[in-house]
Amino acid sequence: MEDNKFSIKNVIQKLKEYVENHADLAYLKFVGRISKILPGMTVSIISLLFAFFVVFYLSMALAFFIGELLNSYALGFALTGALFILLIILVAIFRNTIKTMIANMCVRIFMRLRNDDDDDEEENY
Repeated sequence: MEDNKFSIKNVIQKLKEYVENHADLAYLKFVGRISKILPGMTVSIISLLFAFFVVFYLSMALAFFIGELLNSYALGFALTGALFILLIILVAIFRNTIKTMIANMCVRIFMRLRNDDDDDEEENY
């Protein structure tokens, strides 16, 4: 019969358990989200690194090719450098558009992750 009695001690104990369980759940959700984000970021960084090397070697090949056509490797490298300067100027001109596109892409990715988490929670109930 004492189990059914109202006790402040029992209420406090249940409240402590609730807070601990809620903290554990929040931590597990955090770990779950991080475990989805970090691998994607790692693959993206590795891909960017490889893309850098591809652009580097292709620009070297372009510089040598233009240099052979013009009989001046210096001119070939100068024209290739001018191409990259032009690209930098274009990025500067369209900076706000590029930032908006990247922000929208990030929002879509994070919302997709959140929707995946919500779907996982619904399946568990």
